[in-house]
Formats: sequence, structure tokens, C-alpha cells
Amino acid sequence: MKRITIVIVICLSFLEVAVFAQKDLVMSQYMHNRYSINPAFAGNREAISVYGGFRKKWVGFNGAPTSQYFSGHGPLRNKNVALGLDVYNQKYGVTSQTGFTLSYTYRVLVKEGQRLSFGLNAGYLSQNSNWSSINTIEGRSEDGIDPEFASNESGGSPMFGFGVAWYSNQFFLGLSAINLFNFDINNNSSEFAPDKSDYIFTGGYMFALGKKFDLQPSVLARYNPQFDPIADANLTLIYDKMIWLGASYRNTQDIVALVGYQITPQLRFSYSFDYSMGNDIKSYNDGTHEIALQFDFGYKIKTPNPKFF
Repeated sequence: MKRITIVIVICLSFLEVAVFAQKDLVMSQYMHNRYSINPAFAGNREAISVYGGFRKKWVGFNGAPTSQYFSGHGPLRNKNVALGLDVYNQKYGVTSQTGFTLSYTYRVLVKEGQRLSFGLNAGYLSQNSNWSSINTIEGRSEDGIDPEFASNESGGSPMFGFGVAWYSNQFFLGLSAINLFNFDINNNSSEFAPDKSDYIFTGGYMFALGKKFDLQPSVLARYNPQFDPIADANLTLIYDKMIWLGASYRNTQDIVALVGYQITPQLRFSYSFDYSMGNDIKSYNDGTHEIALQFDFGYKIKTPNPKFF
């Protein structure tokens, strides 16, 4: 078992070195924080909104990915302009990444309750691969270090992305490219490479089922010319604008269960659990957990369902 774990961790690390330069933080709860995947959603809650999330993938698996994410965004006094900030950290195997972006969003009031917005984000990421931390079984020298894994690799790269969104209190649509730069840690170089970037489409609609119940279907599709497309479909039932119960299916053969609780009109807690049905290492882990808190400052209730859109 130990040999298998070491081999998988090394493979994961090599994979992430190849593609880790992208801001790969599309979490299961994207419908709660669309700003994390599209800067054009900055200010969409019409208040200063902060969001913090933690994701632990493949629990029980040594060296499994972990991610932490924090964002804050809101409209300015000029309601047509919104600013945002996000900071994130994640680790896969022996590779870790920390980055941040700042965003500027211009919003156009299409008609009462509907906005068309355009956002740009820019920032920087740093990355480090600590190869010497791998616990190999053979090949160690007298000092206990395997010469094939004796060095660490580190570097950094600028980030730049864009997004467009159309939303109201009832629906949302968005298209974005989070980072158009590609970072090659082997050569410690970055390049502007739209042909290697992730392009993300997301959308959702709120259906009123009566005075107490609402139904919210939403989708997320992710395309990168280098990889197979990823699609995520979610259906969430909301009771009394307070309790969320939902489920998602991802075409990577993952199913997701979600629950959320609107503690106050300003504060929301949410949790999700991912289970991989077709993953080759599903027998070696206990699923993926994600928790998040969202808080809106200066919140004012102006619509029947302000907590959602």
C-alpha cells in the first residue's frame, strides 16, 4: 500500500507541475460564490460580500489535494463599478501554490433588476514543488536523501483574466477565462497562452414553487483545449429562503451532495460532499469535503429572494 501511495503522489505531482499554473479552483459550491470563477460577478450581491472556503479532496489519502479560498467584492458608490479581491492557496502532493488577483468590473443596468457586467482581473501566483519531501523506498544516499529527488523547484507568474455576466434576482449567466497565462515551472517561465487556458460557462435560474419553496437548477461547463471538457449540473431545493438541499453530477463520474443554512440575512453556511464513482483511486479515499462561510456587510432586503442572486 505504501508503494502504491508513493507512486500515485509522485504522478499527481508531475501532473500538477504541468497544469498547475492555471487557477484551478472551481469548487463544488460555485453557485454560492460565482465571483471565484468570473470577475464580472463582482458586486452582484449589491453589498460588500466576503467568502471563505476550505476543500479537502480524497480524505484519507496521503498527499491528497487541499485548497483554501478567500474573496471580497462589492459595488462602489458609483453602482456601475465594482471591485474585488481573491486570495487562494492549494497543495497537491509535493506541489503548493499561492496566488491573488484584483478585479475591476463595469456594470450596465439593462433594465430594472437586470445587469450586464464586464470584468477584468490581474494578479500573481507563486509555486513550489518540494521533491525532497518524498519518502522513497530505494535510492537514498548516506544522508538519507534520494539524489533523484534532492532539489526543490519554485517560480512565479503573472495572472490575467476576463469575464462577462448577465444576471438578476432570478437568473444568472456568465462566461470567463480566469487566467490567460501559462506557467512552465520546469523552465521557470510564463507565456500568454489563450490556447492553454480554462474557459468557464455558468448559468442558473430560480423557480418559485410556492410561498415556502424555490427550485434552483444551475450548470457549469469548463473547457480547456488541452483536456476533455468538464460539465457540472446541480439542482437545489430551497425552503423558506433559509435551508438549501442540493445534488450535483459531474461528467468525471462524481456526485455531490450539498446543504446550506442561511443563519441570518447576512451570514450563510454551506457544506458539500463529493463522491467519485469512476475514479481509479476511489478505493483509497473517503470522498471530498468542502465547507464555506459567506457574509454580506450593509445588507438590505430589497427583493423577495435577495439571498440567492
